[in-house]
Amino acid sequence: MAEETLHTTGDVIDALGGTSVVAGIMNCSLSVVSNWKKAATFPSRSYVRLSEELVARGKTAPASLWGMKQPEVAS
Repeated sequence: MAEETLHTTGDVIDALGGTSVVAGIMNCSLSVVSNWKKAATFPSRSYVRLSEELVARGKTAPASLWGMKQPEVAS
């Protein structure tokens, strides 16, 4: 089964169960997660934990949502 790819911080937060669930996962306040939902990217420190949660739910998101650049592919 193909993973569903999410494209915004809001999509990721919603797919993980919403603001309060993500706040619990990340052990942070609701307002922090609400700010992430409005932003274009997540803080890089949240990449591993949120990515693991997405994979557990059959979803994925590009590393660029955490401000990371993909390595260029040699041709």
